[in-house]
Amino acid sequence: REAAVLVRGSSRLSVCVYMALVQLPTFSLLALVAIAVAEDHNSASWQIKAYGSAAPDFLAASATISDGKNVLKKGTNGWTCMPANPRGMSDPDNGWLSAHEAMPVCFDAAGLDWMEGWMSQSKPVMKRDSYVWMLAGDMGEDNSTPMTMTQAEANGTWIESGPHLMLFPKDPESLDSWPDDPFKGEPYVMFKGTDYAHVMIPLPGYYAYSPADKAPKGFGGSAVAAEPPPAEVPFTPPSLLALGFALGVAASLAATRLTVSRLPMV
Repeated sequence: REAAVLVRGSSRLSVCVYMALVQLPTFSLLALVAIAVAEDHNSASWQIKAYGSAAPDFLAASATISDGKNVLKKGTNGWTCMPANPRGMSDPDNGWLSAHEAMPVCFDAAGLDWMEGWMSQSKPVMKRDSYVWMLAGDMGEDNSTPMTMTQAEANGTWIESGPHLMLFPKDPESLDSWPDDPFKGEPYVMFKGTDYAHVMIPLPGYYAYSPADKAPKGFGGSAVAAEPPPAEVPFTPPSLLALGFALGVAASLAATRLTVSRLPMV
């Protein structure tokens, strides 16, 4: 009897080892899927999606996508999308943390005239007004003073924006009589009285990064913390790899247990 039990135990152990080896491809595949999902933010494919998220998909689909130095995707509609965060990446080795950190903008030829002036810190020379998209929002601006990099340096009202549309005027003085309070929920002027004055047009999710006591009631801070701006390209954490591996192991063990339970008793 003891010998029979020993044989039965050895048989089941052999089957367990065999089934575990057979199931290895299962969780290996899941692990590979996890790696694929956790896309490299330095890759051209991620950047194209992230920078294109600045505009509606029907516009971004045919727009040129650039990383600021190189064209990642050639477009056909005269629009260009690119990152515009002057602070640069917080983690250069791994790329932008999110589309929001990259602060992508999408603009046409007239918008490019304004952008060239902005980037060279000279007065924009424009042939006409231009609308510019920024649906991934920005990392924060002093509403009064251009090129203020941190809230600690701000002399005016600081606002970190969610999705919005901008109007860049050919004549910035035409906005002198416009309101400039960013927290009323209406279109307002940023950088009023400067060469870079432009209209900010808030869209749904605009106040997701604003303190609840400053944004329109019910639309700021924790009130919308669970609903990030719709244009945001989510960052997939590396922990997804561990999750995929764990799911694969669980599937392997379950299959092995089921098979062994059906073995005939010796």
